[in-house]
Amino acid sequence: MHDLFPFLLGVIFVVINGLTQLVFAQTQGFKLKPSSIGLLLGAAVSLPLGIITPITGQSAMIALAGKTEESRQRVAALLIAAATMAVLGITGAVSEAVNFAGPAIIAGMMAGVGLMLTQVGVDFIFDKQKGNLQVGIVSFISAMAIYVITLNTAHAQHALVYTIAGSVTISTLYFIIFQKKKMDAIVIPEGESDSGKFWTKAYWKTNDWKLVKPKLTFRAILSALALICLGIGITTSFGNINASMAGLEQNLDHLTFISGLAGFASVIFGGMPLETIISGTAAAPWPIIGSFAVLVVLAILLLLGLVNKLCKYMPTQSIAGFLVVIGFFITFLPNLRNPNFTGEGLENLPVAGTVMGVTALTSNPFLGVLAGLVIRAFGYLIGL
Repeated sequence: MHDLFPFLLGVIFVVINGLTQLVFAQTQGFKLKPSSIGLLLGAAVSLPLGIITPITGQSAMIALAGKTEESRQRVAALLIAAATMAVLGITGAVSEAVNFAGPAIIAGMMAGVGLMLTQVGVDFIFDKQKGNLQVGIVSFISAMAIYVITLNTAHAQHALVYTIAGSVTISTLYFIIFQKKKMDAIVIPEGESDSGKFWTKAYWKTNDWKLVKPKLTFRAILSALALICLGIGITTSFGNINASMAGLEQNLDHLTFISGLAGFASVIFGGMPLETIISGTAAAPWPIIGSFAVLVVLAILLLLGLVNKLCKYMPTQSIAGFLVVIGFFITFLPNLRNPNFTGEGLENLPVAGTVMGVTALTSNPFLGVLAGLVIRAFGYLIGL
């Protein structure tokens, strides 16, 4: 029984993180309730396969998908990406794709994605997302303080979990205490206000459950390629991080398959993309059950229509601080410092640096990877 408390703590904190990702997804134009179908499907498949890593909302993937603002084009891109990820996973092609790209390109791409996500967090802080500047500043300061302090304690392995929970809690309390008028002005989106009625026919006849007809365009295909590149990078890096924390083996092909399958079920209704995350449950007791519990709890909250009721007290800007921490400190810096980024004698630096720069400037990891492949091929041609 002594393992029960850290197990519950890990699940609760990761669920809180999941709620903040749902808030973020909503700001990017995604429906929330349809994501519950993907979460439940992911939970049902992940438990028998022994998956350590939860498949839920992930900041970088949401941010990239949100770049395609036209909903039907975005759904087309996400469906192509999800189906491709499922096929790559079921055929065992993930490791081959990663090997073809090479460690320098993967490190460069993830570093570029880190810069993208950092920019999204900064945009939230400075009120570019029609939110609350004061809350964004409180969120950023508290996130930085908690992250730095926790890194120098015995709880360093849970620094990200404490950062997310702490910064969101502090900035939300500031909002509730000092900005009650703004809180009262928040309007729950139409179709998301019903609670506890999922057993009725009317619940399932709302716009939340209508299939979105995808619109295939060149932009949608380009976006899909970017999402696939990012998905492979996230799955391999985050999956390995969680496996390391848990001290267990993680089948990345299984993880990729579940991610694609769950994501497809969500986005076909206009829900958010579902991707692997760095999860505190991996470092807690019973990591496989913990991952399963996170998905089920989030799905239940969505089906009951409670997420928006909870999020009414959680301003959008409360997520700004941890987005910067995840983007800069968890994603950008580790990949920039990765030996694969430079290689011996800095031979990888032109390739990785190009991938990072193009990814960050275009907000498209596919273009970054493509640029890296061109630079690498040019290097081979001239004998470098």
